[in-house]
Amino acid sequence: MRVLMVVAALVLTSMGATKADTVDYLDLPLTNGNGEQRGGVHPDLPYDRAALEHALKDYRGKGIAPARFKALLWQYWIVRAAEAAGVPLSEWDPQRSAEANRATIFAVYDFYAKLYLQNPDTLRWMGFANIGAPAFAAGMLDLGSVPELRWFSSMLMSMQKHIFMDLGAMHAAYLDGGIKAVEEMRDAGIIDADTTAAWADPAQAVLEFSSREQNLVIAEQFDRMRSRLLPPGEVITYAITMAGPMPVPGGKTPARFRPLFGGPLPAFNYADRAARWDFLGNDTVPAYERLSKDSVHRIVQRPFADRVAEYRATARLLDLIMPFRSDEPQNGVR
Repeated sequence: MRVLMVVAALVLTSMGATKADTVDYLDLPLTNGNGEQRGGVHPDLPYDRAALEHALKDYRGKGIAPARFKALLWQYWIVRAAEAAGVPLSEWDPQRSAEANRATIFAVYDFYAKLYLQNPDTLRWMGFANIGAPAFAAGMLDLGSVPELRWFSSMLMSMQKHIFMDLGAMHAAYLDGGIKAVEEMRDAGIIDADTTAAWADPAQAVLEFSSREQNLVIAEQFDRMRSRLLPPGEVITYAITMAGPMPVPGGKTPARFRPLFGGPLPAFNYADRAARWDFLGNDTVPAYERLSKDSVHRIVQRPFADRVAEYRATARLLDLIMPFRSDEPQNGVR
């Protein structure tokens, strides 16, 4: 009897180990692919780096097509990026208040600054993302301070997370595995062929990565912001456009780029994807590309919290009341 009990225990232990070793992460849907909910891309995926690596090694070793472990692969690189940024991905929830998410909001943009400063000759999009971020972060905090507008704040925080999950994960993959890691993301269907090609020379890909960010990653989220009925998204997003500063030295504000009847108001809504890309692609990105490396370093090295404070509504009351009060562009140079 004792022998039988020992044998039974060994069998059960073996079955448990086999089950643990063969957790099925294949063909999982991207239930949180836009980053609007807490955590990663699917609730069944682990956050433990070693567990993710073990599963990936197993599937790769079996020759399984990357498209079948798309969610797993994406989760892995998001976890890697989140670890590097000091962000607890499992707790990252854009549905929390902006104040509750403040540390995460700032950590993400500090991570972008760190990557740029460590790789200024290659990861130049990270410098651009960090320089433009204070105005975006200020918008999250300002909208979040008004109860009726907190949904819009959550949408901006969702966009931040979505961009991090996409471009942040890609950067993590490139830094760890080079172009081969990026190509695996392509083969899995996480990114497209044009984005993959841009990684052949990331230093020259600021425009391409920015286009992906605006026209593929967050375009639908901006569309939903604009189409919201109560409070009316058309009004809120136009107000955001009207109040928009220009953190990139040499770039124009929305109202200066395309003024309405030559006055102090913009003739477009930033939430309109075509108009937004016209503005960013033809003015903001080129302005960044014209900056010297020293200028970018000087801005990116400034404490992010200080730069956000300069773009809070309370700090910009005069600009908001009289947007054309001087001939000087409203930008982040202080």
